[in-house]
Amino acid sequence: MLHLIKAGLRVGGRIIGAYFSWIRKYAKNKDKYSFNERYLKVRNILQKVTAALDAEPHVEGVDKMPDETCLIVSNHLSAFDPVLMISSFDKPCTFVAKKELEKAPFAGKVITGIDGLFLDRKDLKQSLRLMMKVEEDLKKKEKNWIIFPEGTRNKDVQHVVADFHHGTFRPAVKAGVPIVPVAVYGTFRALKKKPLFKKYPVFMKVLDPIYPEEYKDMTTQELADMVRDRIQKVVSFELRALDHKAMLGDKKYQFNQIL
Repeated sequence: MLHLIKAGLRVGGRIIGAYFSWIRKYAKNKDKYSFNERYLKVRNILQKVTAALDAEPHVEGVDKMPDETCLIVSNHLSAFDPVLMISSFDKPCTFVAKKELEKAPFAGKVITGIDGLFLDRKDLKQSLRLMMKVEEDLKKKEKNWIIFPEGTRNKDVQHVVADFHHGTFRPAVKAGVPIVPVAVYGTFRALKKKPLFKKYPVFMKVLDPIYPEEYKDMTTQELADMVRDRIQKVVSFELRALDHKAMLGDKKYQFNQIL
């Protein structure tokens, strides 16, 4: 717990202050404040959390983000993934989170405050309704959405990207918006309880957007498989190598051992 306690001491006061001054307010009365205002506030506090956790973001390709509204899809290794992504994206976005976070005092209200939705993975009907809400929101072209198509965090020790649920892609296909694949790696260390390392490099690469003209003749399953393969290649052949190079300077790092 020492790593998290240390981070809490660094940023805890700021989080508590934010919780009582604007986080609860945004979650309860979203319509009174612009989405951009709410997003920038959340982004700022998450950047503070990132620094407090000694995480070192290595981000590439953000300039590839399309000007128009899009669906961002990523592999999922840690609860830190959306923190890294929102901290890195200038353009307002929100995301689909697991239902269990809805009642979490801080995380639940932060997600609600930026119009996030909570997915009940055990309720198929609720999942379908949620995806329809994402579709309708994408059609409004007000914000980007982040979804993790694996459906849950991947705990595979070799970090092979799990199969993507093809239903994840239906909102983008029906709304006719670009799909932006994002690859992440190293985030599984950022929330470790034991302070094993001095710094925690985390990597994110935004891949080339996939526009409707490219996927219009594909099934959602074919689209899901294609996006997964692209992300897997970047994770396997680029991000893992960068992570290894970055971690070599720490004496406690062991190659081929997930720490």
